[in-house]
Amino acid sequence: MSAQTQILKEIKAAQTIIIHRHQRPDPDAIGSQMGLAELIRLSFPKKKVYVVGKDSRSLSWMGTNDELPNELYHQALVIVTDTANSSRVDDRRYNDGQRLIKIDHHPNDEPYGDYNWIDTTVSSTSELIYQFYQMFKAELILSDQAASYLYAGIVGDTGRFLYATNAETMLAIAGLLTFDFDWYAINQAMETITPEAARASGYVLEHMVMTDMGFNYIILTEALLEQFQLGDFGTAFIVPLLGKVNTAKAWAVFEQEGEHYRVRLRSRSTVINEIAKRHGGGGHPFAAGALAHGQDEINEIIHEANTILKGQN
Repeated sequence: MSAQTQILKEIKAAQTIIIHRHQRPDPDAIGSQMGLAELIRLSFPKKKVYVVGKDSRSLSWMGTNDELPNELYHQALVIVTDTANSSRVDDRRYNDGQRLIKIDHHPNDEPYGDYNWIDTTVSSTSELIYQFYQMFKAELILSDQAASYLYAGIVGDTGRFLYATNAETMLAIAGLLTFDFDWYAINQAMETITPEAARASGYVLEHMVMTDMGFNYIILTEALLEQFQLGDFGTAFIVPLLGKVNTAKAWAVFEQEGEHYRVRLRSRSTVINEIAKRHGGGGHPFAAGALAHGQDEINEIIHEANTILKGQN
């Protein structure tokens, strides 16, 4: 039995379904979570379907989450979307249900749950959810609202089709655009930033550091982040900003969070996820995340990136 068939079987058997995603959500995390929830609700109206996790102010236009009592998990099927590592699952009750399913497009370095459906060849977990609908189209119903969530997730994770895009991705987009939703408004919501973020962007462009090997990076301390008052909007908009410089072959944002720095690594065509794995993280070949415990480890990551890039020159 395929993973997809097993997942549909578990969905049919469950009366209560709770869907989680990762902390600090991006459009794909919310899009796959909300899209799957809407798909199940419309296809199986008698089931109770919930979505949980901390709401994100910057993505509030994609919907809000449910507040659930602990006892609701006792008889529930729990599905986690777009989350490679269990430590990153938002809401630690994800493991309290009767069954746990993981649906993801990141490398499966940490399998968890009773059933896994992992495909690293697709652009996003939202694209996987659309594939799920296509596979069982005779039994599932996709609404306009669900299509809008999946569209947003795919557009977000491909960086407006700059990354991880192939013919299958575009076919999924073409299929989703046959539904009635305002794709233009979604694009605008993801493209615009707050005045505070605009000021932070100016700082980043002025203070970014480009190495001789083409590694572009910025270090953002907590004091600096507080100065720009980004709040829940976060710093995700800075990552693609560094990649807009045409001489950058790879880039990183080092963002201080208490005792350590969160590291977002990206590249055009250089595999950088092995660097992330050496520093408590992981991810896709050209998009990964890690942790740096102080300036010395930041320097190590910069050195490793320069070494890889030098080997390709």
